[in-house]
Amino acid sequence: MNQGAQRYLAERLMVARDRSPQIEVFQWRRQILAEFGGAIEALRAADAMDRDEVQDWTNRMHVALGLGPLDPLPPGFKGVRTVIIGDDERPTPPPTRPVARFLELIPVRDADRELPYGGRLQLLGIERYDSKLAIAWRMAPLPDAEIQYADELREHERDTEGLPEGERRMMRQRFLRELNLRERYKLAPSDDLGTEYRGMGGGTSASDNEQTGRARFMPGIPNAASMLTIRWDELVFQVSISDPEEPK
Repeated sequence: MNQGAQRYLAERLMVARDRSPQIEVFQWRRQILAEFGGAIEALRAADAMDRDEVQDWTNRMHVALGLGPLDPLPPGFKGVRTVIIGDDERPTPPPTRPVARFLELIPVRDADRELPYGGRLQLLGIERYDSKLAIAWRMAPLPDAEIQYADELREHERDTEGLPEGERRMMRQRFLRELNLRERYKLAPSDDLGTEYRGMGGGTSASDNEQTGRARFMPGIPNAASMLTIRWDELVFQVSISDPEEPK
């Protein structure tokens, strides 16, 4: 395989491995597989890939998307196998988002915690609205991404093997930046009433060895709830809350 084809396929695998949890999995897999299958077919038609390479790279993409690898292609097969993703993975329609009314800013006690791989996380506060909540956070210093994402980087190194070393370093650094941006999706709130909170997205900014962000969720915290639990991977923050209509 020539380096131009390898470069393109490696970049497609980078995108597939970096799916945001905010993007619905059925839509994501369908889009990525369609683009990747078309590229593979074009490269095969141009004799830029042989049959074994088609099988190898197609299997890599399936694994990157969380699907099982394909069975070996039958003898004489020259096209690209089409994979149909089941209807049971189709998304449910998103809820209508109401206009939210701000109620209070809830502080978080013991808000500065150590993260694995050398980083620290701080929860800056919880914005409480009548129909949603938002969590402001900061990471400083950042975790050691080389250790944290060792498995993903090892697969990426295999995908780019043979490309010029300078280009491989640039692709690796870009991949690391994209992986670091995934950190903002690790927040997961729950409460003592069993409310199911749905992510509504958010935003981040980063500079030097610091990253800050704000994550939004629906619905709002019920008035009857007395304890909010915020999880970030294995870290757990317990936040005492009260009815916003009652005097503090």
